[in-house]
Amino acid sequence: MSIPNHILHDKQYADKILEITADTMFFVHRDGTCLDFKPNTPDFYIKREEIIGKNIFSYFPAEASHEMYEEFVKVLSDGKPSARNYKLISGNEVKYYKCIISKYDRDHLIFQYRDITGRSVVRLKLEKKQKDLREIEKAGRIGLWSYDSSTQIFTYSGYTQILCNEEELKTISLNEYMDNIHPDDKSKFRQWLYKYVEEAEANDTINYKLLIKGKTINMRIKAYHKEVYTQRTLLEGYIQNTSDIVWKAEHSNQLKSAFLANMSHEIRTPLNAILGFSRIIAETDNAEERLQYYDIVEKNNMRLQELINEILDLSKIESGMMEFNYAPVYLHTLCDDVKNTYCFRCQPGVELVFEKSDELLATSTDRNRLFQVFSNLIGNATKFTSKGSIRFGYKLAEKDIEFHVTDTGSGISADKVSKIFDRFIMANNQVQGTGLGLSISKIIIDKLGGTISVESREGVGTTFTFTIPYHPVNGEIAVTEEHVRPLSANEDKTAHKEITILVAEDYQSNYDLIAAMIGKIYRLVHAHDGMEAIQLYDQCKPALILMDIKMPNIDGLDATRTIREMSADIPIIAVSAFAYDKDKAAAFESGCNEFLTKPISADLLKNTINKYLKQN
Repeated sequence: MSIPNHILHDKQYADKILEITADTMFFVHRDGTCLDFKPNTPDFYIKREEIIGKNIFSYFPAEASHEMYEEFVKVLSDGKPSARNYKLISGNEVKYYKCIISKYDRDHLIFQYRDITGRSVVRLKLEKKQKDLREIEKAGRIGLWSYDSSTQIFTYSGYTQILCNEEELKTISLNEYMDNIHPDDKSKFRQWLYKYVEEAEANDTINYKLLIKGKTINMRIKAYHKEVYTQRTLLEGYIQNTSDIVWKAEHSNQLKSAFLANMSHEIRTPLNAILGFSRIIAETDNAEERLQYYDIVEKNNMRLQELINEILDLSKIESGMMEFNYAPVYLHTLCDDVKNTYCFRCQPGVELVFEKSDELLATSTDRNRLFQVFSNLIGNATKFTSKGSIRFGYKLAEKDIEFHVTDTGSGISADKVSKIFDRFIMANNQVQGTGLGLSISKIIIDKLGGTISVESREGVGTTFTFTIPYHPVNGEIAVTEEHVRPLSANEDKTAHKEITILVAEDYQSNYDLIAAMIGKIYRLVHAHDGMEAIQLYDQCKPALILMDIKMPNIDGLDATRTIREMSADIPIIAVSAFAYDKDKAAAFESGCNEFLTKPISADLLKNTINKYLKQN
């Protein structure tokens, strides 16, 4: 068929062309009634029988209908066409349409209705990406730059806050910019730039320094686009103000260096006392002096163990492995244990007071972590309180339980109060400590869903307040922990040589320590690894087993599983240097009845053994 050159002007082709190109059309009376309707697709969501003779604005969502009606009135009034985009929300579906309203005659208008959802979604996504990039640039203090080799002009904008503000476009000559570069980096920067201009491919990033009004500013620059013309080369890339990043990295390194130096001192100090007095104890015959030296060694042992626990907690935090085990806890019993633990650690003349609190209050929380927070706060208070008291307690405050630790110590200087929970920060560098305890306490309380704060006045004292959510406990609380009670003199000296205890321990010195603690009370059999432990259990039929975890040949967990197949009743107590909750869980899963963490006190070991042997 021959197509005429004037097809677009020939009326006989008008209907065909309109069908192909036209939008959905509505012919509307000035009162809003739709008189005619022609959809551009057969599956248009409005049907002809639904719209003819009805008010057109009733078929659109209220917000879009209101906006469309305002445009409708304007077109009726001034006769000028209106072309606007509208967002139509129907259920979970969002569509975008362009509606062109034109005046046909005095009483009639034509609505051209065009689906622009596809391109609108693309445009909105692009706008969101641009907004996201701007926010990233702000956070990272990043800007964009270009360089024209023919004019030797730098042009840049963005959020570096150097020589320009936000999206302000800044131009500066290469010579002017070189004047701002630190003398140490001028040659490096020039070589980097010329390398990009001259070489076909250059993809390295450099760090350099600016020197502006005597202030050093760290910068990072990278080129990611290059266009080469006959007489010039155009480079484009990003530039970043890294001063905050560099400062934080340097500050962090300084803190860590100070921490390591402090840790060296903190570890060597108790070790020096332990090693020194251990030798003196062996050489002295005076019983009174020996007890005095024992007390010194014990205190330094406890200090060393606290140090190790803090380091382990820091490791758990940084690796994301800090675990929490929730169970019902009587808070009065917990605080009573705290008092019994710390009442003898206060300085002479300082009283540790557990203030009156609800004896029946119980909640579901992690008892060990809560005890750790009290230990950190009260342990911290004992260092800075030389007279007066350290008072602690708790109360129910609506949906939270509020705890406090108040001392009459030296207080914290105002410039350190806001930083006291930061890592490695110490209120007084003259006092022993790692600067980790308060930081770890804050992390624990945050994980438990609570808050912690401090109020302090120098020379008056300090109050730490922390909260945890109150989770009521229904029914009886099972006793999961027993207070460690020192054995009486008669109990400690009573020998049970007819009772055999199998000690599985590969380190001879560790076995010797256990033998020194309980060897005079029980008959001990020594297994040097897991394989020997299985064999000796079968031969000796011990009443109880002390099982190390990490041993050669067969480890303690596998040995426990094998022994459990031989006996379901034999008490097996894991004694291990592994201290993580997952290690304890693995021990219990293998069949151990109890888990004691090295280093272990003689009283705790004797009480735990006594607990299981009394049951048999």
